[in-house]
Amino acid sequence: MATNESTSSNQWVSSNGRLLDVEDLHVEFRTREGIANAINGVSFHLDRHETLAILGESGSGKSVTAQAIMGILDTPPGFVTGGVVNYCGVDLLGLKEKERRKVRGAHIAMIFQDALSSLNPCFPVGWQIAEMFRIHRGMTKANALKQAIALMEKVKIPGARERVKAFPHQFSGGMRQRIMIAMAIALDPAILIADEPTTALDVTVQAQIMDLLKQIQEESGMGLILITHDLGVVANVADRIAVMYAGRMVESAMVHDVYANPRHPYTIGLLESVPRMDAKSGGVLPAIGGLPPNLLAMPEGCPFHPRCRFAAEECRQGSPPPLTELDQGSRYAACWRLDSPEVTAHIQGGSDDD
Repeated sequence: MATNESTSSNQWVSSNGRLLDVEDLHVEFRTREGIANAINGVSFHLDRHETLAILGESGSGKSVTAQAIMGILDTPPGFVTGGVVNYCGVDLLGLKEKERRKVRGAHIAMIFQDALSSLNPCFPVGWQIAEMFRIHRGMTKANALKQAIALMEKVKIPGARERVKAFPHQFSGGMRQRIMIAMAIALDPAILIADEPTTALDVTVQAQIMDLLKQIQEESGMGLILITHDLGVVANVADRIAVMYAGRMVESAMVHDVYANPRHPYTIGLLESVPRMDAKSGGVLPAIGGLPPNLLAMPEGCPFHPRCRFAAEECRQGSPPPLTELDQGSRYAACWRLDSPEVTAHIQGGSDDD
């Protein structure tokens, strides 16, 4: 897609292919009840062409992490209190808002989980897509509308020329999500963050949306951060998985390693809660007991210990376990009992032993 912007996404890509480095990110929400530490030292990276899936229950900090990267946290009450978000050698957290806007959309774009509320109901979808070109590229209304139609065709919206003047409520959920994707890729971003892009969509449409994202990624070489709680969606599209719990990264590894040999008890619990084709009929589907911790009153020690079947005394006191490097840097996990016989026996034996 043509561009007349002097700072295109490709100019930002580092020589070693590394697009994004998030280091020790901290985010807190200052409320009347107290300070909620939503993100506590999260670190990860993203390479060109790579898909990183960030997993975790609701409230684990996935979306807040994405908002901090994009610079769209509601402030107040949300504040980034520490860390580095390094995009191709530039710390985004150190940029002024005017400079941040040049990165947002043009270099790092985001698809939000609720397409209907993210689209303006008062304007046709074509006008909203074309706005990206009018503001960032300085195009005329006519040329911007042509680009909008081309994008609608690219994301496989039938009858794009006729439907470019339709309003968001006149599209199905799957079609609205495609419009959101068209807006996100309009400026050829180097990084696309997809926050629960298949929420509330049926299985067939979910597969179509994920196939579309993968196709666009293969064509452009962009890095993709997929935020989800759906382990089924992740298995076929992600290269690496990062698992979050209570605002912390608890495990990170290549996708096949996580599914074949999860190391953290929380990851084990997540995988066990997914229905399996080879499971015995009539069996009870395991679930992680309890609820995620209250961010205003975090438990001492490991945040997961109140729900962990392997928790010992060392887990219930002191500081949370650090993210420990395993397997020569290809895997990380944060657990005091990684090498305990009880945990390793369970991992090797699988859930059938329970």
